[in-house]
Amino acid sequence: MRKGGEVLFLLMLLVLWCGDAAAQGALVVGVTPQQSAGRLAESWVPLLEEAGRRFGAPLTFRTAPATEEFERRVLAGEYDVIYGSPVLYVAAARVLGARAIARQRQDEQGVLVVKGDSAIASVADLQGRVVAFPAASAYGASILTQAELRRQGVDFQTKTLASDESVYRAVLDGMADAGGGALRTLGRQDIETRSFLRVLMITEPYAAYPVFVLPRVGRKQAAHLQAVLFSLDSDATGQAALKRATLQGIALADDHTYDPVRRLGLDAVERLLKGAAP
Repeated sequence: MRKGGEVLFLLMLLVLWCGDAAAQGALVVGVTPQQSAGRLAESWVPLLEEAGRRFGAPLTFRTAPATEEFERRVLAGEYDVIYGSPVLYVAAARVLGARAIARQRQDEQGVLVVKGDSAIASVADLQGRVVAFPAASAYGASILTQAELRRQGVDFQTKTLASDESVYRAVLDGMADAGGGALRTLGRQDIETRSFLRVLMITEPYAAYPVFVLPRVGRKQAAHLQAVLFSLDSDATGQAALKRATLQGIALADDHTYDPVRRLGLDAVERLLKGAAP
């Protein structure tokens, strides 16, 4: 249940939303490619269609074939609104002046998985082994899991792949001894995939992926969009659309929400910025 102050704030946003019925400009929404583009579109297009109906203008779905390419496009300013990793947000806030307006309600947790019949029984058994990860900036899947491996003194060989989904597939196919993912992306894999994977470790929770906007989305328009996002979380139609996109509700977020990323993921932010530089 939301706290009283948050409820009051959301009510104020909804009043603003309802009181400003002026047409809004169409926006392009970039969604991080944690799944294949086709599966991601199946999840997100219905959500953006419902949100666009409430917003009063189209919210167009876009993604990229791999996380690194998505990050490059975000930092090149190709999307107006972005659902991406906390690390990508911190980088975009620094170089583009991006502003967080909301976040996924469910906290982010990283997970390490192995094949179900693997002899690996503990994190310590990963010493010297090949561990697959999506992009270095993937908060739960890479940063949180690698931080825990380092905390436990485990040295490992890194194999970088395109997405959480491709990491799980690499583990199943024997291309890696273990793989890092996000707990929520593991939960949306098909039953067969999950049944042949075994969870080795789950990290502590941190604030989940943000929704953020670039400065060209003015503050009035951003407030309107923020109100729309919260409205989705307040009725059955909106909740069904969120569930289809595997989002367990919408919570408040601002720039300070991601201050922990600036400490824990600073190296990843710097690598991302260097990799995206022209």
